[in-house]
Amino acid sequence: MKVLIIGGTRFLGKHLAESFKSNSHEVTLFHRGKTAEKGSQKNVQEIIGDRAEDLSLLEKRSWDVVVDTCGYFPKQVRKSAEALHNNTKSYIFVSSVSVYEDQSARNLTEEAKTAELSDPDVTEIGENYGALKAACEQEVLQVFQEQALIIRPGLIVGPGDYTDRFTYWPDRGVRGGDILVPAMQDPAVRFIDVRDLANWIVRMAENEEGGTYQAVGGRYDFNEFVKKCIRNHKESKIISVSESFLLEEKVGEWIEMPLWIASSDFKGLNYADDTKAINKGLIFRPVEETIQDTAEWSQARKLRPDEWRAGLHPDKEKRLLQKWGEKVKQ
Repeated sequence: MKVLIIGGTRFLGKHLAESFKSNSHEVTLFHRGKTAEKGSQKNVQEIIGDRAEDLSLLEKRSWDVVVDTCGYFPKQVRKSAEALHNNTKSYIFVSSVSVYEDQSARNLTEEAKTAELSDPDVTEIGENYGALKAACEQEVLQVFQEQALIIRPGLIVGPGDYTDRFTYWPDRGVRGGDILVPAMQDPAVRFIDVRDLANWIVRMAENEEGGTYQAVGGRYDFNEFVKKCIRNHKESKIISVSESFLLEEKVGEWIEMPLWIASSDFKGLNYADDTKAINKGLIFRPVEETIQDTAEWSQARKLRPDEWRAGLHPDKEKRLLQKWGEKVKQ
C-alpha cells in the first residue's frame, strides 16, 4: 500500500510512518522541513512543501491512503482533500475528542453534537481548537464521503511526547524527592499510547475502514498512575495537596499541573466511549510500559527546567510544598 502522511516528522506522524513501514507499506511524507530536516527518517520518500501553498506538488502522484496528522484550519483541509481526491482512495483525518459541544457530558459517543465555529475565518487555534477540528472533519467528509476515516483521539502520550502534558509525571517520578500531586475529587484520567494509536490506524487503513471513531484510550485512576510513576524510585514521595489549595495559589490546570482539571466543564472527556474503536481492534498496552518508555525517552533529552512545555517548575513546586506543609500544621 502506498501511503502519504501530511506531517509525519514528529510524535504521532513519526510513529505512524514507522508502523506503516514495519508493515511493508511504502511511505511518503509531505512536510515543511521545519520540525525535521529532509532525510532524517530512513526508508521514506519526502516532499518538502507547505500545505497552505504547495499542494500542486502532490497532484502528479497517487496514493492508496493519505493520513492528515496536522490539519487545524478547515479551508486548508478542504484544499488538501480536494487536491488529493482524484489520486487517493481514502483520507484519514486525525481529529480530537475535544470536538464536542458539551464536554462535561459523560459517555460521549461519536454521535454527540460537535462544536461550531462562530467565525469560519478564525486564525487562532486556542479556545477554538475543538470547533476547528470539527469543521475540518466536515470538510474531509464532504470531499471523500464514505472513503473518509475520522479518528478522534484523546490525550496522546508516550515516547516523543514533546508537549510534556503526560511526560512530566514519569520524568518527575525518576527525579525523585517530594512530589506535589493534586488530590483530585474525580481522579479518572484518560490517555492513549501513541504506538497503540498508530498501529491501530495502520490496521484501519489496511482494512479500508471509513467512518468516525473515538480513540480516547484507557481510563486510569490518577493516584494509582502516579504511584506507578514512582514505583521503582525509592527516593520519590507523593505529597497530596487539595485542589482548593492549587486554585488559591493560581496553579494552572492541565499545563502547569498536567492531567489535572478542577473544572467540571471538560470532565466528560474522561468518560467518553471507545467501544466502537475497540470493536474494530483498538487495544491498549500496559500503562507501566508507557510510563517506563516515556521516562527513558524524557531522561535522554536532559532538558533544563525552563525548557519544559508543561509541568511545575522545580522552584515553584518547592515553594508550594513548603507553603502546604505550613498550612497543614495550622
